[in-house]
Amino acid sequence: MDQDVLAVEAASAADVPAAQRLIDGARQWLRSRGIDQWQDQVPDAVLLRDAEQGNLFVVSQDQVVVAMVTVSDSDSETWGAEDDSAVYVHRLAVAQTHRGSRLGQRLLVWVGQRAAERGAAFVRLDCATDNPGLRRFYEEQGFRHVRDVTVSALDGGRQLASSLYERELVR
Repeated sequence: MDQDVLAVEAASAADVPAAQRLIDGARQWLRSRGIDQWQDQVPDAVLLRDAEQGNLFVVSQDQVVVAMVTVSDSDSETWGAEDDSAVYVHRLAVAQTHRGSRLGQRLLVWVGQRAAERGAAFVRLDCATDNPGLRRFYEEQGFRHVRDVTVSALDGGRQLASSLYERELVR
């Protein structure tokens, strides 16, 4: 993958199966490390809605989706009612074949640039509280821990401990 140009494209319904494969790969990798993140299925309907609303983005290499991210302007389910202008990141995933390529970091930079262009004050995200590696990664990218909350899994089946992070954007 060209390190100078990150070609991020809006996903379509046709990208949902590839997005599910990325999430499945991440799920298996996390499970092998005893981390309870993404162990609940992300329904296709959620990814399809993200794509239809223009919130799901993908990065492809040789016509294969190798990374994805969902970006939205609100997340009241996780963050509650927030007054600040923010962009919310969900389902950031990189193919296992591209682990260590800094693709996740580059996608977060892209999200920050997109958010700044839209006048947002913050980029916000969350992750499993019991995922110290990912928490450290976010902190290394300039995100600060805001608080821990309990959220419902996407299928509503169980409650999950989640750590909320934000990075203030320079205006």
